[in-house]
Amino acid sequence: FEDVDNSFKAFADEMKAKGVWDGVTVIETSDFARTLAPNTGRGSDHAWGGNYMMFGGGVKGGKIVGTYPDNLTDDGPRSLGRGRMIPTTSWDAVFLPLAEWAGATTDDLADICPNMDNFPASHFTDATTLFEII
Repeated sequence: FEDVDNSFKAFADEMKAKGVWDGVTVIETSDFARTLAPNTGRGSDHAWGGNYMMFGGGVKGGKIVGTYPDNLTDDGPRSLGRGRMIPTTSWDAVFLPLAEWAGATTDDLADICPNMDNFPASHFTDATTLFEII
């Protein structure tokens, strides 16, 4: 991961040199996950969930948002079988505070996070938990 680390550092250094670092947030997402169990070809299939990594001038780093499953077996409560797990945290739970940080209004949020009404308010991470500067 040395190349990735060096690239992120070079990007951050350039944004700081331009004086815009506090207004920058980079989010890396995985558009799909992989099954925990191998398929017949010893590979893994597409699954639900994924991971995100976020950094930037106003990001409060060193946090893990969401809940890691206690039981990764096919008998676990979040398992669909064959190593497919139901995620605990939706995309919307991460993107809604990112949109708020970027200045989206309450009226904008339904367009930015169209699935947000499928979750209780408690599902979403408060923007002040993820960002220093709101």
